[in-house]
Amino acid sequence: MEFKKTVSLGDLDWVERKLQKIFGGNSDPTNFLERLILEGITWHCGGMSDPFQPIEEEFQITKKLVDITSLFGISILFSTKGFSTYGVDLNPELHTFQFSITNIENRNDLEPFVANIEARYALYKTLKSRGFKCGIRVQPFIPGITKINIVEKFKDADYFTLEGLKLVPQNKEHKEYLLNLLGLQGSDFRQMGLLNLHPEIRKEMYREFIAELERFNVPYSLADNDFHHISSGACCCGDPLVKKSTTFNNTAMCKKYGTDYSKENLLDELQGIGDCVCNSLFTSNRQEGGFFDYFNERTCKTVREFYEQRFNRASSPFSPQFLYRKNEEVLF
Repeated sequence: MEFKKTVSLGDLDWVERKLQKIFGGNSDPTNFLERLILEGITWHCGGMSDPFQPIEEEFQITKKLVDITSLFGISILFSTKGFSTYGVDLNPELHTFQFSITNIENRNDLEPFVANIEARYALYKTLKSRGFKCGIRVQPFIPGITKINIVEKFKDADYFTLEGLKLVPQNKEHKEYLLNLLGLQGSDFRQMGLLNLHPEIRKEMYREFIAELERFNVPYSLADNDFHHISSGACCCGDPLVKKSTTFNNTAMCKKYGTDYSKENLLDELQGIGDCVCNSLFTSNRQEGGFFDYFNERTCKTVREFYEQRFNRASSPFSPQFLYRKNEEVLF
């Protein structure tokens, strides 16, 4: 692996300049990102790259990020598979943790570079003893690999989030490897951007796990987009771990209005953010919603336009039509 030759480092000077601008009274009220930051929405660090991977010891990107954001009172939820925080100046009033766990048997055939589970557990217990809120994110939940013993080991967690296995359809080598290893068939999955296990399969996978969480009185959420209505909190990462979340995410909408919330309900929750420009936040594979709407043949620039144009599509994860509600009264 020639990782160090290709590693891309975050531009912390840009972050600091941006925050000085926003909190210095020069924020742009039409900029969606700046509005969310100014309103104190919790940041999530670890969705694309682990903030506590070993290379942090050398480059200290997370340490510098925390040093900067703490000056502005920004709360951060860290998702990690790490075993050390590498001297980062953490504060339980601002920072919370989500440990990503797929198994506690150290399955190196699936995760060859992940630290030993006992080393990660030691960090979890140390943070808990120092007053940090710590959750467990079982992602991906892998059939036949992810077992209920995770709940027993982490029964004192502040929150659990479950999310099923997904496959990247373009990565045929990886897809075939996992199908063979797990004894699954391509027909067990359906296309939802990525290949997701059918909801009926996931429902059965989660049933025993959820019963165990309820036995230990641990709050939980399902992070699969079509199961977002099954949640103890108002966002899929969980209220104990998120100091402030938006009120217009679909978990919060289901919590407040039920699973048949209307477009009008959603637009009411935007609370002045609807006119913010958001098209610059969309990557190329989301151009339909971000730059040009092929159904209506008009540009989609603002948050309100994005929701208005896509709300009634069954393919939109924030639409009630996207939710899996078959036999909802006995879902679990």
